[in-house]
Amino acid sequence: PYTFAGFLGESPAMREVYSIIDRIAPSAVDVLVTGETGTGKELVARAIHAGSRRHAGPFVPVDCGAIPDTLLESELFGHERGAFTGADARRIGLVECADGGTLLLDEVGELPPALQAKLLRVLQERRVRRVGARQETAVDVRVVAATSRPLDAMVERGQFRRDLFFRINVVRVDLPPLRARGDDIGLLAEAFASRAAHEAGRPVPGLSADAYQVLRGYSWPGNVRELSNVIRRAVAMATGPLAGVDDLPDELVAAAGRGAEPEGATGFFAQRAEHVARFERQFLVELLSRHVGDVAAAAREARLPRGTLYRLLKAHGLDGASFRRPATGPPG
Repeated sequence: PYTFAGFLGESPAMREVYSIIDRIAPSAVDVLVTGETGTGKELVARAIHAGSRRHAGPFVPVDCGAIPDTLLESELFGHERGAFTGADARRIGLVECADGGTLLLDEVGELPPALQAKLLRVLQERRVRRVGARQETAVDVRVVAATSRPLDAMVERGQFRRDLFFRINVVRVDLPPLRARGDDIGLLAEAFASRAAHEAGRPVPGLSADAYQVLRGYSWPGNVRELSNVIRRAVAMATGPLAGVDDLPDELVAAAGRGAEPEGATGFFAQRAEHVARFERQFLVELLSRHVGDVAAAAREARLPRGTLYRLLKAHGLDGASFRRPATGPPG
């Protein structure tokens, strides 16, 4: 229930992303996807392609920041034989390769000014001219541009063409950073742990409550990609049924601690986290006691998704089944 076209997450910000993709995928409009590195911009482009009428056509990703400027024009638009030294044969460019499908221009903000002008013409005319060619070739391609750079500010500084920005910014999809996705961190961590354990041929370790608190307190500059690597390491390091704080990178734990308790806070944030955790556990105990371990009913009363409630119970070492046994008091 929490997946969408390869994404995993139920936060309000991600549900808004899913809604936008659903609405724009069947259309033919060009799309601009923005977000920090590691948030899943290519996944958005693939979801748009899969939901479009072009889904049977090619999906061609181009990393504009990874191709040297001297080769980028030839890579994008192709070249004729003899167009320059070393051009021993005609080469079809990536724009033509995407004919009938979708072209992803990843990190479009890295394009040099001269290529920005040529790209604008391609988008306007839907025709491309190979380097050294006299005639243009018609192309039927949908463009999804992605960037982790602030294109709006680059336009104001004259680093990115204003007309090209307006041309690719027909519909905009803004991906939220992982630190703004709340309980999605737990969902993703569990999924990554399951995948890593499966690849290693070992039981899937859970995540201790302390480790989960560290993950929630970290700012995740590398976003989902960084989380995946951290969990892969934790699974490899874990020696028991739970991956704990000791299985996380030391620098991550230190950074999370600095974020949770800034210098000069005299322990306030640490004590607040402790009190919140104690209150949270007591709330869960009383909630499940009232519903005799019925997690579905408890989730309805708490107005929480059932998956979220299950994760909270797991983090606090609680199990709905324990509350269905005859007992004189709540389980410890």
